[in-house]
Amino acid sequence: MAKRFRGLLAALVVIGSTATLFAQEGAKPPKAAEGTLMLQGKNYPVTHALAYETTVNEEEVIAVILSDQAIPGEKLKEAREKEKNGDESDFERPYLKLQFTKEGALKFWSAAAGGRSLGRRLGNAKGELKVQDGRVSGKASQPNETEKMFSAGFDVRFDVALLRAGESMPATVAKKPGPAASVKPVTGVFKGNGKEARLAHVSAHWREPFSDKPSMVLVFTEKDHSKDKKPDFNAGFGKFGSALVVSLHEDGEIFGCEVAHSALKHQNFSSVGKIRTNNFEFADGQVKGELTTDGLADVFGETWEVNVKFVTPLGEIPKEFQPAASKETKEEATDEPATIRSATKLSEKAAPEPTGDKLNVKDLPLTKDASDVSTTRSLTSLILRARRT
Repeated sequence: MAKRFRGLLAALVVIGSTATLFAQEGAKPPKAAEGTLMLQGKNYPVTHALAYETTVNEEEVIAVILSDQAIPGEKLKEAREKEKNGDESDFERPYLKLQFTKEGALKFWSAAAGGRSLGRRLGNAKGELKVQDGRVSGKASQPNETEKMFSAGFDVRFDVALLRAGESMPATVAKKPGPAASVKPVTGVFKGNGKEARLAHVSAHWREPFSDKPSMVLVFTEKDHSKDKKPDFNAGFGKFGSALVVSLHEDGEIFGCEVAHSALKHQNFSSVGKIRTNNFEFADGQVKGELTTDGLADVFGETWEVNVKFVTPLGEIPKEFQPAASKETKEEATDEPATIRSATKLSEKAAPEPTGDKLNVKDLPLTKDASDVSTTRSLTSLILRARRT
């Protein structure tokens, strides 16, 4: 009887130990970051976090950076140097920066997304931070004050390792070849006036710098455009069915968007400001992320929308597409007045500027019965493109 009891007790111990082990293995680690940054009517989810000790205006603080993408190690050293000199540090957009005292009280916050940035402030924000076992955890929130000129708010939580004053992050891992062949390059919806077009192909290409920053172009098409030498140019003319051509920076900030959809009367038009990226990342030899208009976008009385996830290969930036070392140095080397020219697409050449004695299409007067100005402008755009090729 005693032997049977000891055997039963041993079995219960084993079962209990096994259950504990499974519970530990199945336990999910805390998320580094979760929540939302709201800026100018758009919502940006945060999934990555970086926490580090720094000095701002001779005061030691703990900074927490929250973003929708991994934060490169090279940015940490650059940020600390700026903050030490009293300047505001910058990260790849979108991001939210929280500054806490050593005691864990929220002192300042700042944010940037798209073309908008907000400097150091506190407002009605509330937050708390706790340091334990080399990690920081906490939360922070700011009501979305939509009535102000620049509406902004956030509600975030974080749990991440703390980098002490003398510690740094490892350098960014060298970029590797792109995604596996089994990965679907594009998934999601692309609609024009409610009619869906299936974007099945995507490619990424470097283009000339825009605003003195490295720039790339993404080409989405219904038909395969991989063998075309000028896919960004030809996609706009419907050569590969409905298409979307997006120009953007390495941080996902969009500065150009061309829509070509067979269900739209205006089958080729620009729609900058109607579209943004989510979870955008350029690393390991590939570009991936999400493009969205946050629902229907209205252009020329018609509607279009996109919400797609994508991944496509992209190698290192060629020398001919790298930004100049110093724009100021070039400006100082000449006495000629600076001129501003709009950036052209990857495959286009700049059109010659009209001379003073030649008629400019933009100067043509419109008659009283002119009813489709956008069509006239589209025709002008087509003529200019034909001359450039």
